[in-house]
Amino acid sequence: MSQTPEPTQDQFFHRPELAAALADQALDTSLGTSGGMFLAAPRRTGKSTFVRQDLVPEFERRNLNVIYVDLWIDKTVNPAIHIANAIRTELAREDGPIAKTLKKLTNMSKLTVGAWGNGLSFDLSQLNLSKDATLADALKALSTASQKKLILVIDEAQHALTTDEGINALFSLKAARDSLNTDPGRYGMQLVATGSNRDKLATLVNGREQAFYGADMVQFPTLGKDYVQWLVGRAKLNLDIDLATEVFQSLGSRPEPFRKALSQTRLQLAVNAAQDANAMLASLAAKGVRDSKTDFLNTVASLPPLQSALLRELAADSLRGPDVRRPGLFSAAMKARLLARLEVEMGAAHGVSVETPSVQNALDKLREENFLWRSQRGSYAVEDEQFLEWLAEEDQDSKGIQ
Repeated sequence: MSQTPEPTQDQFFHRPELAAALADQALDTSLGTSGGMFLAAPRRTGKSTFVRQDLVPEFERRNLNVIYVDLWIDKTVNPAIHIANAIRTELAREDGPIAKTLKKLTNMSKLTVGAWGNGLSFDLSQLNLSKDATLADALKALSTASQKKLILVIDEAQHALTTDEGINALFSLKAARDSLNTDPGRYGMQLVATGSNRDKLATLVNGREQAFYGADMVQFPTLGKDYVQWLVGRAKLNLDIDLATEVFQSLGSRPEPFRKALSQTRLQLAVNAAQDANAMLASLAAKGVRDSKTDFLNTVASLPPLQSALLRELAADSLRGPDVRRPGLFSAAMKARLLARLEVEMGAAHGVSVETPSVQNALDKLREENFLWRSQRGSYAVEDEQFLEWLAEEDQDSKGIQ
């Protein structure tokens, strides 16, 4: 006689109310705004998990055609290819009468990504179609064929700015969106984009030269006490939830290090159940932060002096907030700051060049080592906001000692 398997616990913490609220906002065009919705949140704070496990299913429950693409899944691949492949997959999924309608609407054998039909092409011969089509053509055909509104969800959207093809793909998406939303015979399209760095994502909506200039951008809410209570319950630990929430917040509201601290606490209690679980969790979490911070700062200290100085100056600029104009990395003002920092750290006879070729080479090296992100237009940002905080804290500590 076979036994009925016990129901498995859902491994994901869900936020259905937040998903519903964001879906309402994304679909609301009552104010005449349809530029899209951009959500910013620091990396590793649960944003992508929420999008995949809550927001996309919420759109699907509303009978919308959702196309999801993660530009961060493989940074070695041109972001335009990620976008085109996601759309191509959705096209290939259509079958039966819808496929016949699609073929009548656009007889395409290739999907071309580019603002004006120029750029990367992708073979769609498996659909038995016969001519080239733009990204906008494909989306318009898909909307009509599926008879549903399209929702394109782009995770880590700022990565599209790292290549010309990615930038062109964004303009193609804007063209498709504008066409779908103004043609009464179409079902419409909306864009939802996320990013792990507010400054990078802001480039997409604040730059007049960008495809989605003027779109709405909001700070995505981090996980809170309800998540902590859920996770502590799964760990079967008797913890003070308020204190555990404070520990979680001290970790930047990042699930991964908090899960690790909970796992270590549970292991320690298995060895000695008489220990104070709350004190142990706080101690283990603090140690994890110290270890990660020390490891990072040691890595920065081992960098060539100019690379280290550039990272620290970028961190100093981050403290001034987004509304303060920052000097260009090749400006006279920045070179003077770099020289002053190098003199403090190494003495007046440091012998380090801060001329443009040297600065450019240092930036390239930092980018190769994943310290920096660079857009195709030449702007730079530190990859992880946590790095900025640690560098800025060390700078402030060193100034306090002097």
